[in-house]
Amino acid sequence: MRASILLTLIKFGIFLLFFQINAQESRCRPVTISLYTVATQFPGGHITPLHPGLEIGSEFRYNKSENNMWLQTVKIGIYYHQLSQTAIQVYSELDYRRKIWQKLKGDLKLGAGYLHAIPDLQSFSLKDGTYENKSNFGRSQLMVSTALGLRYMLSNQNDGPELFLTMQCFLQMPFIKSYVPVLPNTAYHIGVSFPFFNNKNHQKS
Repeated sequence: MRASILLTLIKFGIFLLFFQINAQESRCRPVTISLYTVATQFPGGHITPLHPGLEIGSEFRYNKSENNMWLQTVKIGIYYHQLSQTAIQVYSELDYRRKIWQKLKGDLKLGAGYLHAIPDLQSFSLKDGTYENKSNFGRSQLMVSTALGLRYMLSNQNDGPELFLTMQCFLQMPFIKSYVPVLPNTAYHIGVSFPFFNNKNHQKS
């Protein structure tokens, strides 16, 4: 059952990814891959112990300016928070990217999407006077996020590879309706973006 849920989420994420990729023409669309750690807090607290995650995505451009860019991202991620949950994320962001100096750029992002939370703790149910292990396949959650980031161009091409650092804050809801309806999380990403999806019209020109 759990495997079926995970497979369905992955298929949906891949569909959303390629839908976005083919939604609009651009010079060359990248693949973004990042490793990250998550802490259940607002930004500014400790980032240890580490709770690892992996994220993959892509983005497309709304405009042609190289100094002030408007983009749409689509991402699929998974992370493990010990003694809390394993979470699968499928979401999209509106990204304003500005050239700061030479090869340095900054990102400001607002996003929303789906989060599937699978508790990392055992749960039990009382049946005929005895406690039995209760299967828990997770629950559907809403996530909203904001992020700030820096990225560095590794070549002189505007659509070339880039390294990036991102601090992301996202709210998971409803977490536990009775006393923690909204759970704040902060994620710190380090990753790379590289051109992958070539536009056919651009190749012919």
